[in-house]
Amino acid sequence: MNALRYASFAARGFVRRGAPLHLTLFVTGRCNLRCRHCFHWKEVAQGVEGPSAAEVERLAESAARMGPLLWVSFGGGEPFLRRDLADLAHSFGRRGLRHLAIPTNGLVEERESVERILRENPELFLSVAVSFDGPPEIHDAIRQVPGGHQRSRQSVRDLKSQRERLAPELRRRLGVGILVTLTRENEDTLAAHLEELVDELRPDNATLNLARGTALDETLLRVNLDRYRELVATKARLQREKRLPYFDFPLARLAAARDRVMYEHLERVARGDRRAHLPCTAGTLSAVIFESGAVHPCEILGRELGNLREHDWDLERVWTSSGADALRAEIERTKCACTWECAQADNVLFRKRAWPRLARAVVSGP
Repeated sequence: MNALRYASFAARGFVRRGAPLHLTLFVTGRCNLRCRHCFHWKEVAQGVEGPSAAEVERLAESAARMGPLLWVSFGGGEPFLRRDLADLAHSFGRRGLRHLAIPTNGLVEERESVERILRENPELFLSVAVSFDGPPEIHDAIRQVPGGHQRSRQSVRDLKSQRERLAPELRRRLGVGILVTLTRENEDTLAAHLEELVDELRPDNATLNLARGTALDETLLRVNLDRYRELVATKARLQREKRLPYFDFPLARLAAARDRVMYEHLERVARGDRRAHLPCTAGTLSAVIFESGAVHPCEILGRELGNLREHDWDLERVWTSSGADALRAEIERTKCACTWECAQADNVLFRKRAWPRLARAVVSGP
């Protein structure tokens, strides 16, 4: 993977309008868990089917026609319940996608699609992140499955073993990470448990999320933000001590610095501090596409740019509609801000007012 392949994206820090760079696609609402902190629990309860492979193909074709995509994330539900997951990935990968992220609960043992994705998309970096919600008893209580924590730990080990069996040109393009979400129920234990997981599983990265939205159990959303700061500090210390690396791809140092600045900014937003507002790029640089075909700027606002089912899954027709333009203007006018990490990461990377802090973070390291 060549760092020069990323050069074309830098201009979007100066040009607001244009094609999306980042899509989150909910490939299925089916899930083998009923997590109490899940903001998508209604779709999960209904087992909402995701788009067909043909619909995703039309979506990927239209997105590529608009311009290259930097990053796609497959959401759910549990993405690995899709038997055609590799086909969905190839629709984007064969059109030049740089990064594909797949979060998973780790309870689906069949992961042949991982090797297929790597083999069929030679320019793609794939990251798979297994979710954890605290020590075993807390994790299993939140996710409502006995023994789930142990199975998820084994999933990380199995993914790393699978990587070691791959040819070198495939192995270097697979990142195996973990993902933790801070909730009211795990806030007093998650930072320490993150350290335990890092030392035991040796993941390539740890993604930190703050519980958000309208959870199945909304009591989990009332988080002590001092504990969030502690979690962020723990990750930073683990990186300084070289116990936690970062995914190995071009410009990874920049991406790691972006995450550190994003965590700091997200905490300010969560505390209601708008003094350092970053105009949101959701709906401008990124979009969330739900199973129904509804295109939203983000996972939180609850507003549609349009629906792909009404436009034969042609994203360009939705993206350039007058309704989409009106919602973007509203997001800018109201200084919309939330704690969705994906949008805030884009805001840090593509908003010039964040660049001085980002530059300092690149130079200083963890």
